[in-house]
Amino acid sequence: MADIRRSRYSIEVSPDKCGSIVNNTYPMREFEKDWQRRFERFARSYKDDHLISGWSERGLRRRVALFNEILKKQRIPAKARVLDLGCGGGTYVRLLHSHGHKVVGLDYSFPSLYRARDADPERTADYVVGEAYDLPFHDKSFDLVVSIGVLQALGDPERALDEVARVLRPRGVIIVEFLNALELVAMIKSASEKLRGWSPRVRTYSPFRVNSWLAQRGLRSVQRAGVYLPPRRFSLLGWVFNRKEVVRMMEEIPGLSMAVAHAFLLVGVRKAG
Repeated sequence: MADIRRSRYSIEVSPDKCGSIVNNTYPMREFEKDWQRRFERFARSYKDDHLISGWSERGLRRRVALFNEILKKQRIPAKARVLDLGCGGGTYVRLLHSHGHKVVGLDYSFPSLYRARDADPERTADYVVGEAYDLPFHDKSFDLVVSIGVLQALGDPERALDEVARVLRPRGVIIVEFLNALELVAMIKSASEKLRGWSPRVRTYSPFRVNSWLAQRGLRSVQRAGVYLPPRRFSLLGWVFNRKEVVRMMEEIPGLSMAVAHAFLLVGVRKAG
């Protein structure tokens, strides 16, 4: 059995506790409960990381490659303390550990965390059940917080960012991913949902809005990178976005990345002091 505890500030990264699962839960809205049930169903039904997370295989592969490029450019201490907020099946937990960091993977889905732990037979990380709105860690606990595929499933992302800022150390880094509200496909889909009176299935945000949220919390944006993916019905066009010169062009032409990027990874650094 997993070690399950319920103390709010009980989590410390140390070798003797790696592989434990700790439970910290917080009341959620119906929108978030729907997403939690969805992720739990994914984890019970599938074993592949991309299916557990609800991505396409290409989508996860593209995000991981981009994340790895971004991570190498950041000034993060060796053996940094890292929180993977919304870790799912543990893809980024294992990647971060491979870089020598001490990692905690937090998620609100028990089945996802069991998948993550099973994929980590050496128990190199801690796995914590908890909510983004009430992180079970002391202030200034982490050098890096990673949040991939989380904001889209939150009703109050600013509240989650408050918690991220709280647990980040001075000069700590956040790498946060969000679905792009300015993508043409997303805008068409949003307009269609409004005309039909449907509630949005996911939350999307403009890069300017997320950048503003970070700034309000003392986090200076230092990098933004687009995740370029074709619509699923046109998946055969994926080869276009595999070409580095195509991606470079979209990043360099003003406005083009905003209209084409499916999502963005944004890097923020907490101010010193």
